[in-house]
Amino acid sequence: MAEEKEEIILFMTTMSSSLEVKKKCQKISTVMASVADRYKLIEKDVSEKGGLANMRETLKEPKALVPQLYSEKLGALGDYNLFENAVEDGELEKFLQKEYEFSG
Repeated sequence: MAEEKEEIILFMTTMSSSLEVKKKCQKISTVMASVADRYKLIEKDVSEKGGLANMRETLKEPKALVPQLYSEKLGALGDYNLFENAVEDGELEKFLQKEYEFSG
């Protein structure tokens, strides 16, 4: 019997007027598709009333911006920059288990 995988939540938006934010969200979605059994995609549209505030409350980070990754079990995993560093270092699994520390 297969072990049940931890859900990873991606706080993102497809409604941003910023091309950079859209590209970051798309990159995370693309990379995470390779481990689709590991995450649950949740879009938080910053234009929806309370959407950004709700994400920030969940992350316990009052200045957090999308995209962010979160685990119900482990808490906030990190933002795009930490995610990207983990991917470049070949440490996506460690990042998803909150065991990755960027050393650069």
